Parts: sequence; C-alpha cells; structure tokens
Amino acid sequence: MTMDAQKQIGAFLRRKREALAPELYGLSKTSRARTPGLRREDVAEMAGISTVWYSKIERGKAGGISREALLSLARTLQFDETERNYVMTLAGIETTSSLPGPCVRVSEDTSRLLGQLNPLPSFLINDYFDILATNTAYDVMCGVVLNDLSGEDRNYIGLILTNPTWRQFLQLEDDAVMEERLGRLVGTLRSMSAGRPGDATLKNRIAWLRDLSPVFARCWDREIVARREEALFSFTHARLGNITLKKQIWLNFSGETSGQLNVYHPQNEDDFNRLTEVIKP
Repeated sequence: MTMDAQKQIGAFLRRKREALAPELYGLSKTSRARTPGLRREDVAEMAGISTVWYSKIERGKAGGISREALLSLARTLQFDETERNYVMTLAGIETTSSLPGPCVRVSEDTSRLLGQLNPLPSFLINDYFDILATNTAYDVMCGVVLNDLSGEDRNYIGLILTNPTWRQFLQLEDDAVMEERLGRLVGTLRSMSAGRPGDATLKNRIAWLRDLSPVFARCWDREIVARREEALFSFTHARLGNITLKKQIWLNFSGETSGQLNVYHPQNEDDFNRLTEVIKP
C-alpha cells in the first residue's frame, strides 16, 4: 500500500470518527468536550485493536492493515457499502486491478447509439467527469454548446464551477444547493479514485478543480464517498423551461476503456412529446 493510500485511509477514518456522537455508543459526552465525536481509544476498544495501532492507522503510518482490522473498523464506524469498498480498495484489498481505463474518445458505434436515443437527452461521461459526447436532445436542453469546448472545459464538475449558464440549467444558482449537489459529485469522484491509484491524469484533474474553486476543495477535504445515483432531477430546459427527468445510468466497458452513459427519461407522455417536438428540424 502506498504512503498516499495510507494517508487517505487515515484521513477518512478520522473524519468518520469525529462525525459520530458518543451517545450513539452509550458513552458520556460531558467528559470529552474537547474531542469531536469518538476518541481514538473508543474506536480501538470497540474494534478490538490496540490504541497504538489504531493511532498509527489514522495518522497514515500503517503500511499493512489486515482485512479483518479494516472490516472491524468499518463496522465500528458504521460504514455503508460504498465507504467500506472505498477503504478496502485503497488498502489493496478486494482491489479492482483489472478496472479498464477511462474512455477518452468516442467510437462511431457510440455516436450512432447516442443519436438513436433522441429525443431522450443523453451523454457519455468518463471517470474523470469529462463529457465525451452528447446527443441532439441534450444539446438543445442544456443551452451550452459543448462541442465548442475542449479538454478540461468539458468537465461536468468544472462547468458547475465556472459556467453560469450550466448552473442555471442544473438549477444550482443558490450557493447552498450548488455545494450540496457538488458534494455528492465529489463523493462519487473520490469513491472512484480509490480504484485508480497512480493515475496521473486523475490527480491532475483533481488538483485543477481544487485550484479552480475553494468550494470543490472544501467538499474534497470532507472525505465523503458516494456511489452513482439514478434519481429524479429538475432542469431548466433551454427551450421548454422547467422539466423533471429520471436519470438512468448505463456502464459501458469496451476493450480496455470504460464510460458511463446517462440517459434522461420524461415522467409522462406530454413531456416526451415536448422533447420530441423541440428537436425536430
């Protein structure tokens, strides 16, 4: 396990420990007012490991954490499945070493598929959150001419941080709402990053986003992890105004690369017809 992975595991454990109320474990809060959440001693005792060893883990100084110790800490700190997989992957346990690299170019077949998905707004995105391709329905909906952008300028998170039209389209004009949504996206990015140790492009992308926005940096430093979500989202359609669509996720693995196809479905026949009419030539 790399030193960087050790530090990431330690930072994540500390954040989780500090966020848990002692009262949840039947511990008194009055005598520990100086310490947010649980103490290291509390966690070590409940996980069945020594305080010295847990302290080394949390300080990023433990190079050989066992599967059993990590699973015990995950139970003690109430990890969900995504959080547990995140630290296990960082530790090189249950690793996804065969995980394909992020897609960086679009094949003719994929372009044809996107076209066939009209009038359902759809786009292809990679693990760096770069938007690789869109269909006509998505282009018309978002109000941003993505084909005029290149490289990092087509990054989904970067667009939230830099492009007012994009934020309006995603209905993120309120700072608090934007940070809440950004936090979920950053959590997904962090979760995915555990499976790509040593990926220079990913590290550079994260560094660029941190420099771009203190909000991103703040979200990243929270050590939150999340999984991809299929849910209802409201958009300000550039021509139709407010519309609510359900996101469906299709994961694509082709050869040595992978990508994520997001397809947005209307909730009723009227909206489907509106989406159809608006893209007619």
